[in-house]
Amino acid sequence: MITFMRRYRRTLQIGLLVIVAAFVASLFIFGTSARDGGAARDSVASVNGEKISVERYQRRYQEYLSMYAQMMRDRFSPEMAERMGLPQQVVEDLVLESLAVQKAQGEGLGLTDEELNAQIHTFPAFQEGGRFTLKRYEEVLRRLGYTKGGFEDEMRRRLTRSKVENAVRGGVKVSDSEIEQAYVQQREEARAEWALVELAPLIAAQTATDEELQAYVKEHGQELRQPERRKVQYVAIGLKEFTKPATDAEVEKYYAEHGQEFEMPKKARAAHILVRVSETGGSEAEDKAKAKIADVIRRAKAGEDFAKLAREVSEDPGTKDKGGDLGLVGKGEMVPAFEQAVFELKKGDVSPEPVRTPFGYHAIKVSEVQDGGKKPLKEVAAPIRERLQAEAADRGARARADEVRTTLLGAGDFTAEAKKLGLTPHDAMIARKQSGPFAGADTMEEAAFNLSLGGVSAPVKTPAGWVVIKNLESLPAAVPPLTEIRAQVEAGVKRQKAEAVALQKAKQFADEAKHGDFQTAAKKIGAQTAQTPRFSRTKPAERLPGDVMVAALQATAGAITEPVKSQQGYYVVKVLERIPPDPSGLAAERERLERDLLARKQTQAWQSWLNAARAKAKVDVSTQLPARRG
Repeated sequence: MITFMRRYRRTLQIGLLVIVAAFVASLFIFGTSARDGGAARDSVASVNGEKISVERYQRRYQEYLSMYAQMMRDRFSPEMAERMGLPQQVVEDLVLESLAVQKAQGEGLGLTDEELNAQIHTFPAFQEGGRFTLKRYEEVLRRLGYTKGGFEDEMRRRLTRSKVENAVRGGVKVSDSEIEQAYVQQREEARAEWALVELAPLIAAQTATDEELQAYVKEHGQELRQPERRKVQYVAIGLKEFTKPATDAEVEKYYAEHGQEFEMPKKARAAHILVRVSETGGSEAEDKAKAKIADVIRRAKAGEDFAKLAREVSEDPGTKDKGGDLGLVGKGEMVPAFEQAVFELKKGDVSPEPVRTPFGYHAIKVSEVQDGGKKPLKEVAAPIRERLQAEAADRGARARADEVRTTLLGAGDFTAEAKKLGLTPHDAMIARKQSGPFAGADTMEEAAFNLSLGGVSAPVKTPAGWVVIKNLESLPAAVPPLTEIRAQVEAGVKRQKAEAVALQKAKQFADEAKHGDFQTAAKKIGAQTAQTPRFSRTKPAERLPGDVMVAALQATAGAITEPVKSQQGYYVVKVLERIPPDPSGLAAERERLERDLLARKQTQAWQSWLNAARAKAKVDVSTQLPARRG
């Protein structure tokens, strides 16, 4: 919890933190570039005639983006968002929400005004002193740019979806027989021998005629289709030749003119004890939590060890076992009320009274205070020097790129003129990424697709330097001519033919093995063979692919499976032994099995409910999703 407070404090533009619902969290923590209460410019989809506006799509997209950024930290990027199909995930989520709300209302499960009001009243952002006030509510919405109607419509949709999902999931039960069956399925072991008809040598032995290639293209056109592309030539101006050392005088000047960059903020080493206030606890819960923290403060001031009190009382799981220790915290890292209390304390002080934040009541102790100040030049000279060198190199490369572009702009022969300038021209094919919030994030792609045929771009910045691009040809989205993709198509034809041969061999082998010796039959067709140690669903066999292992676990002792396809080829497995699980182990695993089964059945029930709604619905989704708004 406290880590969350610290991580997102800098983005709390209005000093609010809401932890009850994703929607409200997105408003106060991450902000929003879209507003309700106005007419939608456009829509990304419609569900039974109800339009899903661009504004809702953009807001939900930002929530998804923030969620993945939290989970994946530095590993998350715009390119990864595209590869994950994030725009499509967002649209699908909004479509499912509309389906759920419409079906819920049709079945009498819609959210009542009383339920909506009760939920809104629990949000700490709309409370003063732990109690909801209309003045605060209206003030917050006004500062966010929302109307009450727009905000409450969005809340109603989300809470209705949550209500009906809880109702569907709540009706699911797990029986004792299901738990016992799951235990056997997970813990029953098998031992087997297997044979593999490998694809690699069969692929190498295949040939592909022109007729077969043409037929493959016709059959697999959708897989072979390429997006809109630009055939370009470009020259690159690197940074290296423009990199020169920055002088000591330049470093000192930068340090003097940008002193605020090197200011160290005041920091304090703090510990806290938290008693949460239930979201629906009301004034009684508020008073109890405050009284509990007041007692903690009294005991700490009387000499009791603060860390010991934290381990006994605190309800913050992230710091409780560490005696409430938060480490060094600086201004701008915590929610406002907590931060203000910390920096009003001196070394060794305990907060004189309970501190209220959206999480509950805190007792705070400061054990160390570090005064801020300006870092000495010797500590920051190296990064300043690197920065100045990089900026100078970039300016030099950009200036050279401008000169090059002026010359190339009027050149009849881009290649010849580039060589005269001492540059190496490069050919490239740049594909249009799918539309969505990050379309155009690649600067070379954006520049290439903004050029008319024969046009030469202004210098384009890349991580390696600057490039100047000429558009040679515009290619629409299509299946390329066979001459361009012949190698790819040949590989596909050969693999397809090899798979047919491998399957035939594997079937022949399985038939012979059922009536004869397994090893002899395998040797006859040149298949690899091996035996496994005991394995189960929770203890996989090392060399068996998952589908092959499952096929073996579903077969009886002595049985031979049908051929199972894998990336390597076709497997045939003979089950040598099946070992039932120890019945006495069920008691220790019953709770986990019941929990896992219940979660799976609940998910299946909810998905079935949604599928039923979708089967009767008219859903239209736009093929062009809007770019993300800044």
